[in-house]
Amino acid sequence: MIRYKRLPEDIKERLACIEDYLGQHPQVIFAYLFGGLAREDHSPLSDVDMALYVKDPKRFGYLTDYTKITNLLGTDELDLVILNRAPLSLAGRILLSRKVLVDKDPFLRHRYESLTLRKFFDFRIKERAIFTRRYGIG
Repeated sequence: MIRYKRLPEDIKERLACIEDYLGQHPQVIFAYLFGGLAREDHSPLSDVDMALYVKDPKRFGYLTDYTKITNLLGTDELDLVILNRAPLSLAGRILLSRKVLVDKDPFLRHRYESLTLRKFFDFRIKERAIFTRRYGIG
């Protein structure tokens, strides 16, 4: 959800620039758009949710690339997730509503998606049981 400013009117056109930028980035293997923009139910008060799978998370310049992406998008309303380090609960939910922006290694992406979703579906059963016991939410 938005924190400071509305999204630019031409956000969809700006996403094409992001695809080009990430497609040329040497560290990015694949990238997703998720959330409201991926589901096509965004509003001016939405933010941009992106997830990246990178070659080496330790060498990835998160702040540098975050700044470059926000400049290309024309907004600071960006949530950027590095999938290599994302918890299973977040990674699984990202995969449920993803739109692929960049895919340099389809085999690796399919393998990642398959393994993560299988783990997530198993985890979600346990998660619901915990929430039911702890909060009475089922």
